[in-house]
Amino acid sequence: MSVHDKLKELKKNLKPASVATYFRNCKRLRKVHHDLPIPPDSSKWLTEEKLFTWFDGQPLSVRRHLSNAATVCLAVYKKKSAKWTKRQHDDMRSFDTERRKRNLTAKQKSNMPTRGWDALGDAIKSMKASMKHVLSKKIDDVKTLLRVQDLVILSLYEDIPLRLDYASLRLGKFRGNSIYKSTTKPRGWHINLEVYKTAKTLGKKVFKMNARNQRLLNKFIPAVRELTDHGFLLTNRKNQKMSRQVLSKTLMRITGARVGKKFSTQLLRILYAMKNRDVIESATAVSAKLMHSTDQSLQYAKKDAKKD
Repeated sequence: MSVHDKLKELKKNLKPASVATYFRNCKRLRKVHHDLPIPPDSSKWLTEEKLFTWFDGQPLSVRRHLSNAATVCLAVYKKKSAKWTKRQHDDMRSFDTERRKRNLTAKQKSNMPTRGWDALGDAIKSMKASMKHVLSKKIDDVKTLLRVQDLVILSLYEDIPLRLDYASLRLGKFRGNSIYKSTTKPRGWHINLEVYKTAKTLGKKVFKMNARNQRLLNKFIPAVRELTDHGFLLTNRKNQKMSRQVLSKTLMRITGARVGKKFSTQLLRILYAMKNRDVIESATAVSAKLMHSTDQSLQYAKKDAKKD
């Protein structure tokens, strides 16, 4: 069996995308001092001192992924390494420490729009103005569909800043991830999420789109159904289902052209959290004093019968 096959067997309970990420990082480690493919029966290359020397010179953002991949790759060989285990633990602690400081990285600072989260709203207004004549008519060709899709993507993220899950939404009410229109209360377009990064912790989530996106989706989704046959919300330039990777690149293209800074979902979600920082900090403080989770604290915040 190849290393990739052994890895899939070892991590058979993980999503294919996660297994692919592990394997990609294992190959990255292999290519530092050796040629591919990764040997299926010898792990000596993973514990060479020159690899540790190279690894220790990498930034934390690189180390935290590769040290984790190294321990997984060793597990494929049914081996362990105290040196890699120590590095993995040290990197995790360092990353958690840095994350708690809540400081932007140099790359995030350079990509930060001057108006922060509000820059998305500005871009959406500008896009709508430039497409006024397009939006007033039926979308009857793929070229126009893709143009309107840029507006849809940015507008959806401005409403609900998911990760790259918009690329996984099937059209219709299905189990898994989908987008559907409810004809009973609450009426309108809803997103059903069951497969996403934190699903094990948070469970199934259903979101109703805002009024602006309800109108936009009323025009866009019928055109997707008519002009494509892949059955998903988003379409690539080959008229096929858009992948998560392509969605990330598309979002960077849109923000680069419309906001003036190229960024994808990570920075977009940071911008959203920063915009709502006071609300988040206040909720955290209240929950800490009540010694509850945020959800439990909300249960204590009874609605005022006079106001409601």
